[in-house]
Amino acid sequence: MDIGASTSNLYPRPTEEALDTLLGLGFRTLEVFVNTESETAPHFVKELRRRADGMGGKILSLHSYTSGIDPFLLFSAYRRRYEDGLEHYRHIFAAAALAGARYVVVHGDKAGGVLPEEEVFARYAHLYDLGRAEGVTLLQENVVQFRSGDPAFLRRMRTALGKKARFVFDIKQCARCGLEPAAVLNAMGDGLRHVHISDQGEEGDCLLPGKGTDDYPTLYRQMASNGFHGSWIMELYRQNFGDPIELAQGRRYLEKTLVPGRSTGK
Repeated sequence: MDIGASTSNLYPRPTEEALDTLLGLGFRTLEVFVNTESETAPHFVKELRRRADGMGGKILSLHSYTSGIDPFLLFSAYRRRYEDGLEHYRHIFAAAALAGARYVVVHGDKAGGVLPEEEVFARYAHLYDLGRAEGVTLLQENVVQFRSGDPAFLRRMRTALGKKARFVFDIKQCARCGLEPAAVLNAMGDGLRHVHISDQGEEGDCLLPGKGTDDYPTLYRQMASNGFHGSWIMELYRQNFGDPIELAQGRRYLEKTLVPGRSTGK
């Protein structure tokens, strides 16, 4: 079991500093949250990769700062904005390829969006193809208040797009939608490629692993039953923990819980 972390945990610390901190805490699998357009520049991305490589790490995925406005950029009725949105994501895909990343995460269209589903799926397929041209796979995340928060939508997406429908499972977003993990995981099926992990309990829905009540062994078995054996990326918000060392403690908790008797790193 490979437990990684996102640089978004340390926002608004500059991305390169957040990466260094996570590497220093023993994380070797990283998701980079791109916080602004200049962070897609080749010289910047190459520097991130140099820092990760130098510590024996790997950047697995990129997440664009525009994901929250994907509906505005990619799924509005204004065609020219859609074309400009595609150009933005071309930069993200190129940056991911330079970073050595396999995945780019998107939120997709909002619930109740203006486009019919067929057009949403057609635009998604085009975006997916742009990613594959760079050797990168586009992943749809389940997100509250987005179409992807509905398992029925995820199923229809798989039917419409086949192997182009690939997913990120986010457990806090699942909780915010009032859903059990199995409902979302079964909808994603064998399209699951990536995981954002946190914990939920009386103190909130985005806690450090071990601070809530989530049943991780059951969650792992549910994912494995659909053929997923990839990395879990810890993704919280800065207010959800104190000293960054707590992120390493959360990683060790997951390692011990999922692989009894085993804990690696600092």
